[in-house]
Amino acid sequence: MSAADRVILTAARAWCLLRHPVIWKKTYDHSGIFPDPARPTSYADKFLWRKIFDHNPLYATACDKLASKDYALSVCPELKTAKVLWSGSDAKQIPPALLTGNVVVKANHGSAWNMMIHNGDVDMAKLLKRTERWMHRRYGRKYGEWGYKDARRLIFIEEMLVQDELPAPLEYKFHVSNGRTAYAYASKRDGQGNELKCHFDRDGSYAPVPPGSGGQWAKIDLPASFLHMREIAERLTEPFDHMRSDFYEIDGEIYFSEFAVYPLSGQGIINTRLRDLAGDTWDIRQSWFLTNPQTGWRKFYAAALLRWLDAVEERRR
Repeated sequence: MSAADRVILTAARAWCLLRHPVIWKKTYDHSGIFPDPARPTSYADKFLWRKIFDHNPLYATACDKLASKDYALSVCPELKTAKVLWSGSDAKQIPPALLTGNVVVKANHGSAWNMMIHNGDVDMAKLLKRTERWMHRRYGRKYGEWGYKDARRLIFIEEMLVQDELPAPLEYKFHVSNGRTAYAYASKRDGQGNELKCHFDRDGSYAPVPPGSGGQWAKIDLPASFLHMREIAERLTEPFDHMRSDFYEIDGEIYFSEFAVYPLSGQGIINTRLRDLAGDTWDIRQSWFLTNPQTGWRKFYAAALLRWLDAVEERRR
């Protein structure tokens, strides 16, 4: 590495620390390693780098739940998705008839901002209070999740996906790096609402259970549609250098759920083998930031980073 590139990358690292101390510290707290978002190699550093530098305009589509549904169906028309019954900015305007069955109330501009309604059993005071809070908050600000900034602030109601008269219990999540699945996992809710997980290699074989994982892990069988689901995940995420894509499978039909631009805010999973695999296969040279012209000092930083990444890749060969 040239002396000039070393100076540029060191200065960029210092700028990251001074400009984004909060999200820097959060990355350190969960990884235990002093972050280097200016020269990202680990899974955690790459997500921190994404938050600070890689502001791909398509992240706004991926973080906007309604827009992501439209995108998924435009790319893969064979997909299904939960039917949207209503959307708006004020939950007081929801037609009462829509709340008499099995539906889910969601915030379009956040993650895990959901409220499930079973058989019309709804506490309207709680629903109105919660949705009003959603509408007055910008999701992701605390953790530097830039992509949510331009997601439309809306409340919407969608039909609940049901299997055997219960909310669909299984969700399949694919972590795709540069068009190829790094790993997948199934997430299942038991009768008490606890989440059980099972990780898989790209070919669908079970990944070893990490030590100390407790009772959160269970052996879950993959559906016959797994390979087709994987192929769809890789098609949907083609424009991104790394993305998580989630699905349900009900009666042989594949339903798109959502994208995760910053899964677990970049913390990664407890299974370090798969986390490192995702980090190693994720080539940020294919990112928006490094494939589009930058301006100002970022132009010089992007050029220096590309040269450094090329040198790292050359040493690996």
